[in-house]
Parts: sequence; structure tokens; C-alpha cells
Amino acid sequence: GELGIDAGGLRKECLQLVLRQLYERTTLFVELEECPGLFWFRPSTNFWSKGYIAEDAPSELELYSVEWVDHLPEVAGAIVGLAAYNGIYLDLRLHPLIYRFLIQRTISATFDDLRAVHPTLHRSLASLRTAADIRTLGLSWKVSLPGADEELDLSGGTAGSSEAFIESSADAERFSSAYAEAAVIGAMRPQIEGFMKTAVACMAVGRAFSLCTAHDLELLLCGLPNIACFKDMERSCKYANGFTAASPTIRLFWQVVHGMSEVMKRKLLLFCTGCDRVPILGLKALDFVIARSSAASDHLPTANTCVNQLNLPEYETLEVMRNRVYASLEHHSGYGFA
Repeated sequence: GELGIDAGGLRKECLQLVLRQLYERTTLFVELEECPGLFWFRPSTNFWSKGYIAEDAPSELELYSVEWVDHLPEVAGAIVGLAAYNGIYLDLRLHPLIYRFLIQRTISATFDDLRAVHPTLHRSLASLRTAADIRTLGLSWKVSLPGADEELDLSGGTAGSSEAFIESSADAERFSSAYAEAAVIGAMRPQIEGFMKTAVACMAVGRAFSLCTAHDLELLLCGLPNIACFKDMERSCKYANGFTAASPTIRLFWQVVHGMSEVMKRKLLLFCTGCDRVPILGLKALDFVIARSSAASDHLPTANTCVNQLNLPEYETLEVMRNRVYASLEHHSGYGFA
């Protein structure tokens, strides 16, 4: 709720905070059981079942449409598109198949795609294709997918009677392909289409976009998946306001940093740059700056995320440096008026 002047840093934090709220306070996404940490769109239009009261959310400072609460897929797409356009990395936990949809600008899923999203279901359907006598299984073309209220006719209406069964290997192949399409996309199609249409529009992509692969787009939006070597960040770091690489305070700082866990290193990146993702070219591409702060040693470090700058008071001992730095990293959200 605080005011701020945006030179890039606030834009980054705004998009990241809104995306986090979509994960935590709505049911737009669901975590895939067999792909921990990866999310897919939920086959539902009720996105507000986590106790969120939409009418109480907007403040007098916000300009908004009262209809936005019904268009969360489009909101998520706008966040992703604006992030790509502005070169902002996101903690985007969507399954990689979504990036292929964005590149191809079409939504379709094959039987092989099912393996990447629901591997156990893929194995079960694959066994049908090799069954010795499919007729003995008594499989109907009408199935009930998980979370669905009604039965779905996978024959597309060509099976005729509601009691029609799968009777040949050709039927089994067509059935498994249709089942895969329904399981991966099916009732989620409206959400995926809304997300994709808005994301591509906000990216304002040109002809060069056609040269990207799905993996390229994932790197563009999310950066490198693993935390990089912070020695690269130290070697490329620049110093200001009287600090040099040989300053005692700087030596203490890097000693603390190199002793951090991966979680704390990501918090350091988030605190200093507004994003916990590693750039495609590595940490050496951050143009990281450490400037001497005139604040007393009982003050915490501050950061200018717009220019990737850490403002560090002259702490004299390793213990004080560690305590002050860790305290600042645990309170990294929000921004003040500058």
C-alpha cells in the first residue's frame, strides 16, 4: 500500500506479488500430483474458494474494472506477457507444455503429451493399445474424467448407441488419443485460451518470436532454473561511495554470502534485484553494485532494485554483518516512497 517511483524495480515486484497472490489466494491453478512444483489450470470457473472476498480487496488508490474477478486467466496471461515484454523474470511454475502453446499459438495435446503431464494415466492407456483382445475389457466410449460432473463421449458422437463399446485396436488407439486430449486440455480449454490470448497480446511479439522454441521462452520468462555460482557475481560486482573490493566491510559481506544456503541466496537476489531468478547469461550479467551507506551500523541494509544496488552500512564484525544482512532478507517485500 506504499507509494513508489518506478524506475523498473517496482514494476518487477508488482508483477511478482500479483502472481504470488494468484498461486496462494485463488484456485486458478492446481499442482500436478505426478509433477511436484508444476501447476496446471484447474477445470473450474470458481477461482475464489480460498476465503477471498473480492469486494473488499480494491482500495481507493486502485483503478480497476469490477469484472476483473471473473477473468483471472486473462490476468495471469497479462502478467506473463508484460514480464516478457519488460524483460522481467517470474517464479512461473506452469508446466513446460504451456510454453509450447504460447509459441505455436494453438492449444492441442497428443497422446505423447499425456506422458509429460500424467505419466501413470499414459501407461494405462498405452497398455490398451497393446491388449490382445480389447473387446474383453468392455470399455465404453463414454467416460467420467476426474473432477467432471458429466460423462464425456470420446467418440465424438460417431459411436452411435450410448452402449457402444471399443471393439478393435483402431478403436483403442482413437480412444486413448481422445482421452489424452480430454485429460490434458478438455474442460481447461477456456482458461488456457484466455491466458494464452492475453499473454501473446501483451508480449507484442514480432517476427523474431517465431524463431523461439518453447525452452527459449521458458528461459526468457523464468531465467536459469538453478542458482549460479556467486563467485561470478563477486568478480563482476562494482562498488560505489568509497567502497572497493578490498574494503573490510566488503570482504565480510562476501564471506557471509558464500556461506548462505540456496534459499538465502535467492532471497539476497530478490532483495537486491527484485527477482530471485538467475539471468540467462548468469549472475555476471546482473551489473550488481554495492554502495557504502551513510546509515549507522545499527541500521539494516537497503536496496535500489531498479539498478541492482545494495546500500551497505560499514559493519565492523562478521557477526553483525550476518545478523543485519539476514534480518533484511527476511523482510524483503514491499517498497517505500523514494
